[in-house]
Amino acid sequence: MQDKPKLERYRRHAILCAGKKCEPAQDRALMQYLKKRLTEEGLDTGEDMVRANRAGCLGVCEQGPIMVVYPEGVWYCRLNEANIDRIIEMHFKGGKAVSELVFHEAPVCRTPA
Repeated sequence: MQDKPKLERYRRHAILCAGKKCEPAQDRALMQYLKKRLTEEGLDTGEDMVRANRAGCLGVCEQGPIMVVYPEGVWYCRLNEANIDRIIEMHFKGGKAVSELVFHEAPVCRTPA
């Protein structure tokens, strides 16, 4: 039997929509920018690591691009490079969501151990 895959521990998981309305050119420019900025801010490794992935359509096609951040369950809209920078500074580094970009919050429900 093969070993299971291993992932480095991370504090947050940022999932960026790559649906046709949010990323019409499919050039992944915003995802590339997010990953570049996470690296520049030292958030791509270590205990404060933010794991960034793209997903197909997240089902919210208004005011995109859209990103959801777990474990907080914070959904952001109207993403661009400037707003990504604000999210990195305020949410990922400072621990407070950027309220004017948040359109939904649904913390993950945890089952008692």
